[in-house]
Order: sequence, then structure tokens, then C-alpha cells
Amino acid sequence: MKVFRLCAGLFLALMVFTSRAEAHGIAGKRMFIEPLVTEDANVKNELVLPSGEFQVFPDGTWRSLGFSLEKSLYPHRLSMILEGSRIYQHTDTGHLAGWDNLEMGLKWQGFTNERREFVLSPALFVILPTGSTQLVEHQTSLRPMLLFAKGFGDLSTGWVRPFAIQGDVGYEASVSGPRDRQLVYDGVLMYSLPYLNHWVRHADEGYSMEHSLRRGFSRGALFGNLFPFVEFNGATAVNGAPGGTLLAVRPGVLWMGKYMQVSLAADFPVHAPGMERPHTGASVLVDWFLDEIVPSFSWSPFGKSRHDD
Repeated sequence: MKVFRLCAGLFLALMVFTSRAEAHGIAGKRMFIEPLVTEDANVKNELVLPSGEFQVFPDGTWRSLGFSLEKSLYPHRLSMILEGSRIYQHTDTGHLAGWDNLEMGLKWQGFTNERREFVLSPALFVILPTGSTQLVEHQTSLRPMLLFAKGFGDLSTGWVRPFAIQGDVGYEASVSGPRDRQLVYDGVLMYSLPYLNHWVRHADEGYSMEHSLRRGFSRGALFGNLFPFVEFNGATAVNGAPGGTLLAVRPGVLWMGKYMQVSLAADFPVHAPGMERPHTGASVLVDWFLDEIVPSFSWSPFGKSRHDD
């Protein structure tokens, strides 16, 4: 817990001394979303609070209540990420509650093609042994990752252009404790109704590309703030490590506003070691756009924000 408090204190200090960048990941005409699990390739300032998961198993339930904070260190180039969660497990044998291991990461938005609505970003995460030993392995791990985001706005077929994909692939290896190795891979397919209404149907005059958000309401816009999506999450143990393959799919819908994003999804397992009876669950995520709420949060120690130019 001392490590957790120290890391949280460092992030809060960065934020206190924080003028305005981007609250959302934007490439060309495309605004990308914050997925449930998949790492976003875009550098931005945001606070995910809360992010929740609820799973129902044959012998009990499992819940997770977490947060994620991303702070830009260089606008549209480099950011620092802090993630943590509290786990609650209820089974026939009793109740357990405790912290998951804390994750810290650096993300570099290395390549952006505005016309193609494409972003490619390498990232490195460190998993620290701060969690409760009765719930998670007490070990330190490294997870290098490659993150990507691609909008289909450069295609000619109108109704296809609002589609976009975001994804990541990484390799997580423990450097202390049990020898664990796993390949992680996530992806999300989304459909932007704001993009459809404004850029394809030309029916939404309330859309502002400066902020990539709607301003007011247009009578011709259909469900103008919604982004239906399907997210896929997987992890496969490698190099003889225990664990097998875990696969899950999460269909859901996202509402986007000026200050926040709210996502709701159902959780369905596709594959898990020893899974005899399928379990179901749900996920919720609330993402706060810090630059919109308090513009001074977008100050960064390096470079200049787009709005400062």
C-alpha cells in the first residue's frame, strides 16, 4: 500500500501543476473511444473512474472496481498511465476482498496519419507487487505492447466509413515470483453514429470537429451521441507457463458527452481452462475528460499543447 500511495501522490502532483491539449483521441475526422480493456493508442488526459466488472460463476461471484489515470507528458506524443482496482470475491467457502497489483505505464504515440485516421503507439507497462496475496500473485512483471487505432473514413462506401477498430498486442513476463509468461491481445470494433450523421448523412449541424463533440442537437441526427461496439479480449500462456487461453467478448454501447464517456457492455466468456458451465457478467466504464473539466490539467512538462499554438 505504501507503493500505491506513493504512485498516486506522484500523479496528483503532476496534475496540480497542470493549459489545454486534447481530451479525446483524434486522428483526422475520427474521434476514438476509451475501450473497456483494450489500451487506447492515443495520448490524452483522462480519468477512468469507475471501471467495474461483475462476473457470475457456478460457485459464486467476482467483482472488480477500478480506476485508470492518464497524464500527458508531451502533447500527442508521450503519456504516463496509472491503473489499479479493488477485487471482491464471493464463493461457497467465504468472502475475499483486496487490491489487485498496481500497473504503471508509458505510452508513445509514435505514428499518426490524419488522412488515413491511423495511430500506432508502442507502450511499456510495469505491474508492481502491491496486490493482496490471497487474491493475486505477488510478483513484478513487464508488459511491452503495441497499440493501434484505425478509422475507415478513407473508404468510399458511405455507411462503412463510421466503422473503426482499436487494438493492442503485448507480451507479459514476470521478473520476480512465479515464472509467468503470456501473450495478451485485445481489440474493439466500433461504429460512430456522430461520424455517420455529420460526415456521411450531413444531418447533424451540432457537431464540432474542434472538440470532436456535438454542440446542441439536430433534428435529423439519429442517436447522435452513441457508439455501438464489440470488444474482444484474450490472453494465452506461453513458454510452458500455466494458465491456458482466456477469451471473452463484450458487446455494448457507449454514450459520449462533453465531459465524460459512459460505456455499458455484457461479458460472455468464449474460452477458459476447465470451463464447463458458461458464466456471464457485465462491465461499466466512466471516462472523465480532464481537459474539458479543468483546462489546466492539459499542462505538460515537455512540448506545447495544440491549443497553445
